[in-house]
Amino acid sequence: MRYLKWKLSEGTWGTQPGYAIVAMGGKATTGWAVDGDGYRIGYLWDDVDITQLDSVWDVTEATEAQALAFCQQFYADASVWTDGQICGPPPPPGYPESG
Repeated sequence: MRYLKWKLSEGTWGTQPGYAIVAMGGKATTGWAVDGDGYRIGYLWDDVDITQLDSVWDVTEATEAQALAFCQQFYADASVWTDGQICGPPPPPGYPESG
């Protein structure tokens, strides 16, 4: 797994590169942390050449430490799970449980 940082196509809204990565034969998932400019951390599960992605998303590769630091701006207790994903804040009280 690799960490990616990207922005939404229109800044704080719009498309993201997940479908383009699937079209290239890969899989990407979106993380929970997003900043005021629309940048977020995502996870790339396959070997895909991100330089082939549309520049509208401004996709860059990040290290685990960079991805964690980005997420910790929003949730200080964020940490890396064993699968490499970064845990987010707990749901608010009264939020329905999934499953």
